[in-house]
Amino acid sequence: MGKVRGLRARVHQAAVRPAGEAAPGPAAPAREAAPPQAPAGGIGAKEWAVVGAGVFAGTTIDPSALVQRLDLDARSVASIRRGAEAKAVLPKKEKLKLRRERWLQKIEAIKLAEQKRQAERRRRATAVVGDLQPLRDALPELLELEAGARRPPARRRVASKPRPAELSRMTAAQRLQLLEEERARFRELLASPAYRASPLLAIGQQLAQQMQLDGGQL
Repeated sequence: MGKVRGLRARVHQAAVRPAGEAAPGPAAPAREAAPPQAPAGGIGAKEWAVVGAGVFAGTTIDPSALVQRLDLDARSVASIRRGAEAKAVLPKKEKLKLRRERWLQKIEAIKLAEQKRQAERRRRATAVVGDLQPLRDALPELLELEAGARRPPARRRVASKPRPAELSRMTAAQRLQLLEEERARFRELLASPAYRASPLLAIGQQLAQQMQLDGGQL
């Protein structure tokens, strides 16, 4: 290899390079960076000596002092709950069962909401003036009406003053009471077998009895 290099050096001339540029060759080993030299002088030399000596050279730090634990008062609510609650480990079948129950509950809630929406649409589509649902809720049920009809009628209070015979001298309550009494008598007359046999005779007898009662009261 020495002959080849010598041949190339004799045949090929070196390239012309600008002044100051070194020829290419094997890279020289990098020298270690020299430490900066201290400036000459009294004050500058003292400051440089202090910096070079190290500010924390004589400081000793215990690693256990860097680890801190929070007290119970300083802990957050989330951390306390996270540490207190213990997650129960359920088997796979139980997890699937719980998941299925949750899905069924969601489906049932969706069905109920859809039924309510459909009922609302039907009420709106019905050709009526206003919504009858509030009126329907306010009306009593059939069972309540039947229970009220089965109750015995309340006893009428005895009037402190006798009822006058003339209609013009009666009060509104007395007139209403008289009307109810006459209506009850008329119903009894229509249901009697004497009226079915001879209506005119039954009516005459009823009028005669009523006149006798009115005359006795006078």
